[in-house]
Amino acid sequence: MQPEISIVVPIYKVEGYLGKCVQSVINQTYSNIEIILVDDGSPDSCPVKCDIYAKQDPRIRVIHKANGGLSDARNAGMREARGKYILFVDSDDFIDLDSCQRFVEAMTGRTPDIAVGNARIIQGNQTILMQHLLNTLNKIVTGEQFLKAELRTETMHMAAWLNLYSKDFLLNNKLEFKVGLLHEDEQFTPRAFLKAKEVMGTDIIFYNYLIRDGSITKSRDRTKNGIHIVQTCYELADIYEAIEDEALKRMLNNSLVLKYLSGFQMGRLYRKEYKGLINKNFLRRRAFTIKNKCKVLVFLFSKHLYYHLNSAWSNGLNKREK
Repeated sequence: MQPEISIVVPIYKVEGYLGKCVQSVINQTYSNIEIILVDDGSPDSCPVKCDIYAKQDPRIRVIHKANGGLSDARNAGMREARGKYILFVDSDDFIDLDSCQRFVEAMTGRTPDIAVGNARIIQGNQTILMQHLLNTLNKIVTGEQFLKAELRTETMHMAAWLNLYSKDFLLNNKLEFKVGLLHEDEQFTPRAFLKAKEVMGTDIIFYNYLIRDGSITKSRDRTKNGIHIVQTCYELADIYEAIEDEALKRMLNNSLVLKYLSGFQMGRLYRKEYKGLINKNFLRRRAFTIKNKCKVLVFLFSKHLYYHLNSAWSNGLNKREK
């Protein structure tokens, strides 16, 4: 019998977290699933643990491959998937035990290209919901309509693991993650939604995203992260130019402003060596909201001033939160 859902878990140097992740997948209340553990050349005990899990549960398949990064591991798992739908779960996170069951029940009688879920962000003792606006709850809309609804309220989350994807939809549209790219979801997710003819929003909160020491989001030197985000903005801008819906194009371009400035700030790209990467003209006429227009005006006046003002503002917020 064909599995309904293939759960793809990329694995690299997460031996302290792997058990909780895999157990959350193995113990799903819905059993017609397959689990693809992709050992991305992990140098610790993860490869051995993956093989042990596979011996204990026939639904588990293990792919051992040379290290190629998160995108490459996800792509490897996607190509091997046999399920009708694919769910990506990062190996240092975990999902609720009824996740698959809730998605399958929500999709009864429907075959959307993408079914959208929600998450919890967990850092220490603090939990924050990552939730969509839900005005498309249980409705079938186009990917463009979904993007417009969520961008309008700034609740369009780009994490690839929030969504259940039709395998045929991904394959037919040649949707894979760009290998070697950090923050690959920022590049993948908009492309996927722009291609989707049927998207279904849900109120399912199922994914538990752990912010841990040593993760990409917590690394000290984030120069490369910032560079990749800025490069992603350039790529997406070319894609957005082909969009016929002018309202959607404005919203997406406005979202690029925030993404671009975030990458600039994250990577400290005001430094002289990145002068050739940062193009001030990129932000001209892309800002749509007053807030973004003000940010762009400061940035165009002085990159250094924008960086230091933004740093001071962020530091002030952090102190107040503490």
